[in-house]
Amino acid sequence: MIKANKNKLAEKFFSIYTRSALRKHFNSIQIDGEENILNRGNSPSIIYSNHSNWWDGLIAYYLSRSQWNINAYLMMDEEQMKKYAFFRWIGAFSVNRSMANEAMESVNYAASLLKNNNAVLWIYPQGLMQPNDYRPIKFYSGISRIIGKLEGVNLIPMALRYEFLMEQRPDVFIQIGKVKSCQKLEETKDLTIELQTQLLNELGVLQDRVINGNLDEFKVILRGKSSTNKNLDKFHG
Repeated sequence: MIKANKNKLAEKFFSIYTRSALRKHFNSIQIDGEENILNRGNSPSIIYSNHSNWWDGLIAYYLSRSQWNINAYLMMDEEQMKKYAFFRWIGAFSVNRSMANEAMESVNYAASLLKNNNAVLWIYPQGLMQPNDYRPIKFYSGISRIIGKLEGVNLIPMALRYEFLMEQRPDVFIQIGKVKSCQKLEETKDLTIELQTQLLNELGVLQDRVINGNLDEFKVILRGKSSTNKNLDKFHG
């Protein structure tokens, strides 16, 4: 496996790049439930989310460093990690789910990172990219195996949705669910299904809110650059 090797200079540079890239490609990033992250307590935490495209990782990094300033790591597919090896400098490490012994090595490594109470692990338990509304979502058991190796951990579901809403560029909507405090487990068999169900519920609620325009409680945390349609509106106005 490829281990994380955080580099402060790389993190600073990538933070600037990420903000610029997100502003260029999205109309806005909006979030609800942020208090569930900020008030999570001192236990190590796992944020588990759906995975629909390449931007998910950059948004995770932007939230971790620029929005919340947390000590975050991200589990990344090994083939993708080989293509983008520099991600290890900002806290990414690889997992190869096709090889049981290598997958377990990544599980053990993730658990070791979470021995630090301030650490946060981002994980996409689907294991592959699937469209926003692809169903059913199925989780790999790796997330439960990691939890089973810890004395206690906060589990935080995060639903992500990308949507075009009358703008040239899409908006990103993030809904963070309530924290589940999980103590040392002897049996993790049913936990994977429980977490999978929780994330599906969050995704369903988020879809309904976006479709019906119930967005008043979302906070804009990043506004994109002025788009062509807005510039034309100003010109004609």
